[in-house]
Amino acid sequence: MPDTQSAEARAGAPNKERANSLARLSNEHFDIVVIGGGIAGACTAWDAAMRGLKVALIDRADFGGGTSAQSLKVLHGGIRYLQHLDIVRLRESCAERAAFLRMAPHLTRPLSFALPTFGVGMRGKLPLRAAFQLLNVFTAGRNRGIANVAQHIPAPFILSKREFLEKFPAFDAPDLTGAGVFFDGQMLNPARIVLSIVRSAQTASAVALNYCSADGLLLRDGRVEGVIAKDALSGNSIELRARIVANLSGPYAPAFLQQAKACATLNVPLSRDMAIVINRKLLPGMGIGIQTKYKDPDAWLSRGNRHLFMAPWRDYTLIGVHSRVYEGDPFKLTVTEEEIQGFVDEVREACPALGVSRGDVVVVNAGLLPFGENDPSAKDLSFGKRSVLVDHGASGGPEGLISGMSVRWTMGRLLGEKATDLALRKLQLGARACRTRATPVHGGDFQDREELMRAIMKHTGPATPASAVTHLADTFGTHWSEVLKMNDSTTLLPDGATLAAEVRYAARSEMAVTLADIVLRRLDLGTGSTMSSQLLSACAQIAGEELGWSAQRQSAEIARIAQSYPFANPVSQQFVSA
Repeated sequence: MPDTQSAEARAGAPNKERANSLARLSNEHFDIVVIGGGIAGACTAWDAAMRGLKVALIDRADFGGGTSAQSLKVLHGGIRYLQHLDIVRLRESCAERAAFLRMAPHLTRPLSFALPTFGVGMRGKLPLRAAFQLLNVFTAGRNRGIANVAQHIPAPFILSKREFLEKFPAFDAPDLTGAGVFFDGQMLNPARIVLSIVRSAQTASAVALNYCSADGLLLRDGRVEGVIAKDALSGNSIELRARIVANLSGPYAPAFLQQAKACATLNVPLSRDMAIVINRKLLPGMGIGIQTKYKDPDAWLSRGNRHLFMAPWRDYTLIGVHSRVYEGDPFKLTVTEEEIQGFVDEVREACPALGVSRGDVVVVNAGLLPFGENDPSAKDLSFGKRSVLVDHGASGGPEGLISGMSVRWTMGRLLGEKATDLALRKLQLGARACRTRATPVHGGDFQDREELMRAIMKHTGPATPASAVTHLADTFGTHWSEVLKMNDSTTLLPDGATLAAEVRYAARSEMAVTLADIVLRRLDLGTGSTMSSQLLSACAQIAGEELGWSAQRQSAEIARIAQSYPFANPVSQQFVSA
């Protein structure tokens, strides 16, 4: 049935929920406070709450709004680690890919990638076939525990030259002999996965609040007793009491330690990784890896130069990654026109027949990750290999303070598990089994996506287009029925593929504070191309009704979205009153 709440009641509900969370953060004593609501912080909060700890989670901006939102959207299974002879990392990556395919079936998919083969040397079919055989051996359990067959990772295989060119005619080249095809995972909306994990943590009793920054540590006699936090909406400071402080704020973790002046900062080199969104479909339903002019200095068994990858994503094409040493302020991350054009030139050089130009690039994703040791001017770069987890009390810092940085998105859950293991040891609570690897996230508790789609279509009837049903299923999973209890449950937004009720639900029930939270992270409407003025206005009006925004505030929120292209520094997405 449609929602009949008054506008005043609707606008007050999210504010009341936030006020309740702030009151709990101020008045309760927690076992662990997690700083940073990216993939690692969210997984830590969820894991710790499921293991019986009393958990608080805060983020200075929106959940999943920083590096976790800015990626190639690939769940890496670790195939490239074969070149490094790093079997431990290969198996870890494979297991973590499987975990996300299992946990979030509405937000992840298997995706195939072709690697073209050339001649009879190391770039030929024979070495790649041998590598695939090893990959099969080392990842034999890659689908263990994934009941949903549609989420299974198939075995790699070889394509003939004719089969390859039927799919990729633009990639014909001298000495081409065909291709090898392997499978990885793709995230439909990384920020939405993070939010689903945060909501799972809340279900397990964690208190979570976005737009609440950690500005310092509460210390007594050489140990932490919590953090000094600040609510961005009111400007009020609070003292958040906890026995363990887990600084899982990714590239901002060293900056927090420096600001808190509690111990030596983390000396972790950072990589600025960039991926671009091409506003057209360049590929079939398969990605491709193409070699560039740069080498991988860590490879022991090399097919040649490093690959960049192109992946089909919705109606667009993702291309990445472009990496460089980053030595600047993580809060002032920018991407210049020169860097974008340089990457476009690299793509054009690798595959001129695609005709990619700067005008095709509408959205730029860029984030910061732990890097290897590199000279800032180096072109052949050594990448980060392991996530960072530091017990500061064991190295001369305050007791009860730990810090962590995930080496890549796919490893965020595992870092959360290890951080929770460490917290339990420090709290002397004994071992408690981690269950996040096998537990569905919020909305992910189903086995058959087609059955989920049929249930939605039965409810909405034939008047709702298939595109809207797909968006509803792939965004909310099994919680689609909650969305359809809202007003506007049959009204379509100007894009013709999104229900107005989705905006209303995101504003009312998903801790959204800004319009960017809703359209860029909750609903993924503006992450592939710029949004039309009609679509933005419709979303702003609905969000304004739910959050009590004036017409001036709605206009300011729309202007902030427009400033998000081609690249929005995560800091620019923080709350700004209007």
